[in-house]
Amino acid sequence: MWLERREQAYHLNLESLGDDSVPIVLFDGFCSTCNRWSQWISKRDSKNVFELVPQESPEGEDVMISCPESLKDVDSVYIINDDKWFARSSAICRMLWNLPMHWKIAGVLLWLIPRPLRDLGYDMFAKRRHGLLPTNS
Repeated sequence: MWLERREQAYHLNLESLGDDSVPIVLFDGFCSTCNRWSQWISKRDSKNVFELVPQESPEGEDVMISCPESLKDVDSVYIINDDKWFARSSAICRMLWNLPMHWKIAGVLLWLIPRPLRDLGYDMFAKRRHGLLPTNS
């Protein structure tokens, strides 16, 4: 049940994948909505804070091997920051916090919503995301 979900930071070993200080964003590369979201982030990430990686890519699969067992079945974007895993709305907030000021403010405002409600909204969106935008060929 969603009330049982606790925000947890999961540890990741990124020794072979590059610099630990660069947040990695893992997204569903087969989802056109998720691809557009990653393009949106990339366009606003003027300081190249994030490494955007599709989960299904060879690099993404390497990272997903280290995914905590409790997150493996979660339909979510992930952000791995300082060797910690975040999913659902917590990942979205952390992405917004690393963008220009007005997006940081949006992330803080989103964070003020209790996490169970944020995650409920995230899960409802995630269930419908494949039908939101046409698939890119």
